Amino acid sequence: MELPFLKEAVSQLFSKSSCEMYPVKPSPAAPRYRGRIVFHPDKCINCGMCQRVCAGGAISTVVEKTEEGDKVTRTFNLGSCTFCSHCADFCSTHAIELTDDYHMIATKEEDLIVTGTFIKKAPVKKSAPTQPAASPAAKEAPAAKESAAAPKAEEKKEEAAPACPVVPRDDGKPVSDPSKCVFCGICAKKCPMEAITVDRASKTWTLDDEKCIACGTCADSCPKKCIIM
Repeated sequence: MELPFLKEAVSQLFSKSSCEMYPVKPSPAAPRYRGRIVFHPDKCINCGMCQRVCAGGAISTVVEKTEEGDKVTRTFNLGSCTFCSHCADFCSTHAIELTDDYHMIATKEEDLIVTGTFIKKAPVKKSAPTQPAASPAAKEAPAAKESAAAPKAEEKKEEAAPACPVVPRDDGKPVSDPSKCVFCGICAKKCPMEAITVDRASKTWTLDDEKCIACGTCADSCPKKCIIM
């Protein structure tokens, strides 16, 4: 009986295997491979954008109030992650990184959990600027100058008063300068907490203090640089 594949079978016994010798010899990942997530809590500002854009709902956040500030714990569940890289793409501080590590065989759920904790301190309140004390010579101004300046003062009253300069808030949350704002609405679109409302018709800019986390995304995205933190 003729065996047509006998010659081929015998030759393959002494040839090198065409299979990868994994896991004895690990193979490198393909270029641009999206593998295990690495979280850098020291870079996170808790803007919440990663959790907002996560397609698989794999990101969760727990915030605890402490004396030092907000204790933020962010958790990534790789069992629900689709490795779409949206969280890393939208992270403005590059706190999220997708590595080329594909070794994610887990025997327990904890092996698929990536977590990190950091303290977000409350913004330092800024002290009000102090006015320099007037010299004794300035206090003793002659009454003649006051009488001469009286007509000019009356003329200035008729003119429109200049707009008051916009000063930063004590709590570190954003303030918009209406003299520079064009009400484009980009800040409202970029806000991860949807704390900003812009009405282009009535030209109003409104901030919801309860939702705002003072992340600074609105100020960074403003094309006119009219938002002050």
